[in-house]
This record gives sequence, structure tokens and C-alpha cells, in this order.
Amino acid sequence: MRLTASQITAIREKSERLDPQAEVYLYDSRMDDAARGGDVDLLVISERLGFREVLRLRRRILDRVGWQQLDLLVRRRDQVNEPLVAIALETGVKL
Repeated sequence: MRLTASQITAIREKSERLDPQAEVYLYDSRMDDAARGGDVDLLVISERLGFREVLRLRRRILDRVGWQQLDLLVRRRDQVNEPLVAIALETGVKL
């Protein structure tokens, strides 16, 4: 996994601040230790995060981990059967 311990902690803290029950998964290119570059792909499963909270979460994460390409996919528990969400859950790791 190509995130530092402090980046992982920052992502978890910022997510939990907006929704203590949120689950955060890292998936896609940052999972490959041999790769270089790539964006940060995060899946957040939350029943509480609305549009404004998602924007706030995105900004707070980037403020802490550095401004870079971040794909933030936020879904409710009843939406985990969507193809992209299912792949992220299958191949990703919970932070």
C-alpha cells in the first residue's frame, strides 16, 4: 500500500469526524507497492454523508495528505452492489 501511516491516520480521522460509523477503503493503483504515481482512490461507506459533507471531507483529506488527485467514492450500505463499489470492496483494503 502506497500511503504513509500519517496519511492513513489523517484519512481515518477526517472521515470519522464527519461520520464515526463510516468505513473507508483504499483501492486501485495505490494498492500496488511496485507501481509509481497514480491517484488516491477511496471508497467511503456512510449513511450520513450528504453532498456538502462529501465536499468537506475531500477538502479536509487533501489539506492533510497534500493536494493530489483524489477519487472519492461515497456510497450508502444499500449501494454496495454497484459494480465499481463491489470491485473496490473486493480488491481494496479497509483503512
